[in-house]
Amino acid sequence: MYQIFSNFSKKILIPGLLFLLCSVKIHAQDDKTIDSLKALVNQSTGLEQFDVIYDLGFEYFGKDDNQNALQQFEKAQSIAIKHGDSLRIVKSIRVKFQMLRRLERAHEGIGELLYILPIAKRNRFKDEQKYILNLLAIYYTLQANYDRALEYHFQNLVLREQDADHSAICESLNNIGVVYFKLRNYPKALEYYLLALEHDNKVEQSDFRDQLLINTALCYNQLKNFEEARKLITQGMNFCSPNCNESTVLHGEFGLGVSYYGQKLFSEAQRHFEKSLSIAQKSENIRFQAENFIYLAHIYVITEKLDSALLALMSTEKIAKEFGYNELLIETYKEYANLFSLQKDFQNTSTYQKKYITLKDSIYSGELIDRIAKIQTKFAERVNIATIADNEEVIKRQRNLNIAIAIIAILAGLLIFVLYRSIKVKRKVNADLSDAKAIIEDQNRQLMSSNYNLDKELKGKNIDLQKANDSLRRVNDELDNFIYKTSHDIRGPLASLKGMCNVALMDVKDALALNYLQKLDITAEKLNTILTRLLIVNQINNSVLASDPIDFEGIVGDVLLLENKKGLPQRLKLNKRIDENIVFHSDKEFIRIILENLIDNAIKFYNDSDRAEPFVSIRINTNGQHVTINVTDNGIGVSQVQPDKIFQMFSRASERSETGGIGLYITKTAVEKLGGTVHLETTPEGYTEFYVKLPFTPSKVFV
Repeated sequence: MYQIFSNFSKKILIPGLLFLLCSVKIHAQDDKTIDSLKALVNQSTGLEQFDVIYDLGFEYFGKDDNQNALQQFEKAQSIAIKHGDSLRIVKSIRVKFQMLRRLERAHEGIGELLYILPIAKRNRFKDEQKYILNLLAIYYTLQANYDRALEYHFQNLVLREQDADHSAICESLNNIGVVYFKLRNYPKALEYYLLALEHDNKVEQSDFRDQLLINTALCYNQLKNFEEARKLITQGMNFCSPNCNESTVLHGEFGLGVSYYGQKLFSEAQRHFEKSLSIAQKSENIRFQAENFIYLAHIYVITEKLDSALLALMSTEKIAKEFGYNELLIETYKEYANLFSLQKDFQNTSTYQKKYITLKDSIYSGELIDRIAKIQTKFAERVNIATIADNEEVIKRQRNLNIAIAIIAILAGLLIFVLYRSIKVKRKVNADLSDAKAIIEDQNRQLMSSNYNLDKELKGKNIDLQKANDSLRRVNDELDNFIYKTSHDIRGPLASLKGMCNVALMDVKDALALNYLQKLDITAEKLNTILTRLLIVNQINNSVLASDPIDFEGIVGDVLLLENKKGLPQRLKLNKRIDENIVFHSDKEFIRIILENLIDNAIKFYNDSDRAEPFVSIRINTNGQHVTINVTDNGIGVSQVQPDKIFQMFSRASERSETGGIGLYITKTAVEKLGGTVHLETTPEGYTEFYVKLPFTPSKVFV
């Protein structure tokens, strides 16, 4: 049964080791890399030495020198612990456990693996957390500790589903299927195998479809659908043909053996099991040596080759005990009992039946049964103690009751009188309550009628509101289309007009005519700019946001370079102050539009008075939740009583505006599209400041 996991494969190792793995593959026989890394170990110190030793461990792994690889990872672990580097501690212990597992010594490292899991969770090392959960789940599956195995597999599956990695999800689903297979819940196991195959079909290049097909076939074997099982095994072998690895062939032969065994074709089954066993011995696959031995033992017992059966069972028992394969040990004890029963050795039969029952109960909810029994016993003890205490309390109360009887008899007459008076009062109160109830019911009926009318009116209003919204949406769409089409329709004639102006400027000699033509050309250019900006508004309203890393320094530099080309006022001073290392993702084009319009506005409306030194200040900073853009100038200012009106379309702050009052409208539209805000303020010194605040998590959805 395949447990799919990628030991040191390209799917498990961090991206920083991809080059190293390629190097291992290409130069596996070249000792120069190992020698050079050994030399670097002596030349390096601290965490740099950790990285060199860590790489050296993978070089040994690439040469299948697992013992030396383990030693290097242990050294790397010591260095990481010494320097308190959490990520390196987690990585070194994780790969060390993987080496111990390859050396069939996983039990030596399970404690450390459990130790680093909360460290990985606490520090949000998500990739390491997934690797550790997978290793723990597989370890506990092999130990027949199925509840813990499922717990870790399901935790891992949740993390992998968050990443939407179909290959990794397929791996987890398969491994969960393996656990249910071991629990003999074959329908549930088949359900997970089929889910795994669905995800594997979404992978562009599958790495283990052959393994999934064989696992699914093994499940069909247990469900007595042997023809389907052999069909899937054939598909799996064809998938990897002609380069199937030993592990795939081993599992395929084993699956065929199980299929023929289920149909009681023992000779054919034995042939496949022996072939699978041979491959397992050659590849030193200890677990599948035991898996094949136990099935061969079953066949030898059935065919009454009892000596061969005993040898096979002894081999299985030795492996299962040494490596903690409890599931195989249960099967071994059961078959021992059958064997000794055939040999009339009833003492050994009884011994192994007891071992079988004891071990099976300990794995399959034995402890749970014991806990339930203890809880029931404790509950029974508490009930008995409570019953005794209740009896003593009854006796005590009876004694006190006898003492109180005399007092009760004396008070009885008074009580009867009080009850009589109480009944009269109660009747009067009930009558009043009945009248009040009738009034309340009448008011409730009126209220229900009012509610019905109100609800009906509200539904009508909602329908009207919906119609108004739909109408407004259509108007907006039509307006966008109108702006877009009109801008395009006008730009053609406008281009022709500019062309004729340019030709006329070259041909006409009359000074007055030249002056008119120049003004006409300038006006056409302004109109072209306005049309361009209207198209930008349309694009902003209908665009889908992107998520790009924003280089504020580069964008501001580009904008200032463009302004330089257009020509800057001679005395104007430009100051910029941008926080370093701002990590911010947003739509690059929208950010550029915002900065271009704000900086261009500040330069355009600069202070041309000889009594002032004109300046434009650009500040970009962040507080971890927002990015703030401030563009300040001491220009002519905004004369409007309500400054926010300048953000409206076609609103002009000054006669210097040459774009028809669209620039700041574009700025506000782009800012709001990114989920931010923009305001105009006047500083205490009288300067004009445009203030933009952009959130790190925008309200829109990026693509």
